[in-house]
Amino acid sequence: MEIRQLKYFIALAEELHFRRAAARLSMSQPPLSSAIKQIEEELGTQLFERNTKMVSLTSAGTAFYPEALKVLAQLEQACAMTRDVGAGKRGQLRIGFVGGMLLRGIPEAISRYEYETTDVSVSLREMSSAEQLYAITHGRLAAGFLHAGVVPAGMETLVLRKELFVACLPATHARAGQRELNLQHIAHEDMILFARDASPSYYDSVIALCAAAGFSPRVRHEVTHWLTALVLIARGGGVAVVPDAFIHAGLQGVRYVALKGSTSQSVAYFVWRRDSTEPVLLEFVAHMRSWSKSNLATPPDGIPASGKLATLPKTPRVHRTP
Repeated sequence: MEIRQLKYFIALAEELHFRRAAARLSMSQPPLSSAIKQIEEELGTQLFERNTKMVSLTSAGTAFYPEALKVLAQLEQACAMTRDVGAGKRGQLRIGFVGGMLLRGIPEAISRYEYETTDVSVSLREMSSAEQLYAITHGRLAAGFLHAGVVPAGMETLVLRKELFVACLPATHARAGQRELNLQHIAHEDMILFARDASPSYYDSVIALCAAAGFSPRVRHEVTHWLTALVLIARGGGVAVVPDAFIHAGLQGVRYVALKGSTSQSVAYFVWRRDSTEPVLLEFVAHMRSWSKSNLATPPDGIPASGKLATLPKTPRVHRTP
């Protein structure tokens, strides 16, 4: 049975008049009568009672009518969804992220995108920077929020933030109340580092900073998550050199002190494959370009002399209307 035949049946079922149904379908009456007969022959039952005075649905026709409407509605929905996916208005994006991106406004950026594009959902997966690059290269992720010193060929990048490194110390540390310090001041302290296989860019940057200050760090703990590092520091497990975005973590028991004379930066990226033509991804890329200009480009507040945490500007909560 063809879709056009269902449309013929629905028109006649609603009009219960061959001439009016034919006019509604912009066709003549004989082809409509012939099409209805073909449907009845295919189904093996009569759908209409008809005589020279009236047309009415049989019990079989009455049962068939709502089902025919469902079929057409499903077809129209499938076509609309396909057009929207092609235009980047529907679908799902699988995107990776490193935990520290939670401190850089990424959840707010995604919430805003999903609010403005209600038929696209973003599915996040926490992975190291190296794991994300591998997954993006092999099509397991559409994109990722990560740190990377070197991005593989074939990748596009959007710089989200460039952040200065700061010293992260226990609140009880002798230098925790200072506004700035020389890195040499903590050269003999136990240091906490993010593991190189998890974040090679961060690891290499910190090692280079220490080398420039004339020492090799005494690494006590290697971690893969920013919260682990901060909890260890808060409990006296060592010190660390971290991007200044960590100032906004809000964890008690730690203090952040600027590194005197240091201009070394940690760079946060949004990364995707250059050859991607997925409309939903390209739309999200455009959203992140706009978001990064208005929300992520501004560096965080300075570190106050009191050692208290700086405060991020408030981001309005987005509530979806049912």
